[in-house]
Amino acid sequence: MIDWAGLLDSLGVQYWTSGKNVAADCVNICCPFCDDHSNHGGLNTKTGNYNCWRCDGGAPAVAISMVSGVPVQVVNQLIRQYTTGGIIARSKLEAAGTSLTLPGAPLGKYHRAYLEGRGFDPDELAFYRGILGTGPADTWEGIDFRLRIIIPIYDISGRLVNFQGRDITGKQELRYKGCPVEKAIIHHKHILYGENLCKLKDQIIVVEGVFDAWKLGVGAVATFGTSVTKEQINEMANWRRIFIAFDPEPNAQEHARQIATELSAIGRDVELICYDCGKNADGSMKDFGDVPMEEARNLMKDLGF
Repeated sequence: MIDWAGLLDSLGVQYWTSGKNVAADCVNICCPFCDDHSNHGGLNTKTGNYNCWRCDGGAPAVAISMVSGVPVQVVNQLIRQYTTGGIIARSKLEAAGTSLTLPGAPLGKYHRAYLEGRGFDPDELAFYRGILGTGPADTWEGIDFRLRIIIPIYDISGRLVNFQGRDITGKQELRYKGCPVEKAIIHHKHILYGENLCKLKDQIIVVEGVFDAWKLGVGAVATFGTSVTKEQINEMANWRRIFIAFDPEPNAQEHARQIATELSAIGRDVELICYDCGKNADGSMKDFGDVPMEEARNLMKDLGF
């Protein structure tokens, strides 16, 4: 069995584990072999095969290499390392950077319009989270980062150690594009997004994505997906009380239960929260990043934040 979700998380590649086009036992990506904009490429966790519903597809290592920019030989090494059957994934590529400079500039009108359209205050995010925006031709270290919101990632001490870029056009192949692992100071799967703002609190709420953490506010940390590393669990253990609020889909809840078991075993007070955020027009589940700000902040108040 191959933990495709854990592997893709470690590379910062967007994937789907449920919903439209996702077959049983599959983790889906947008197929790089054809003009796919709706996650038709399926990586089978049991057989290890890759299949696209729209084209003939190709080798799984080549598909992942194309969407991540990581050499095929490195992807093949990762596939062997993730063929373990474990639910809690481990990050295999090591961060090697010593300093980091962010791409981008202060938010422009298109970045602001995107954030406001999703119910966020751009000025609040720029002040507290340090986000920036890139223009239509921006690159970083020779990598295309055009028209993205740049999301700095800080460790618990407040040191800049990594970043991600979120597409604002809805048209780019990768919705999220991360700092290459070898240029990061700390791998993004070794820390919790937002932990630097929570270090004086005695409890946290753990969510999947950055936008979820933004909507809930200070006290929320994100794991960059449902596959969580030992390093991230060790980070969670810095707090006495931990709420885990992953999406209600079965796969996400199974990961949440595994994390809760590990944290409970070391004496932490853990509570699972399965919050129904409703559904989008296409029938897919909403997450905290989609709910109104007032609703999200009221939940935090109810939990004692």
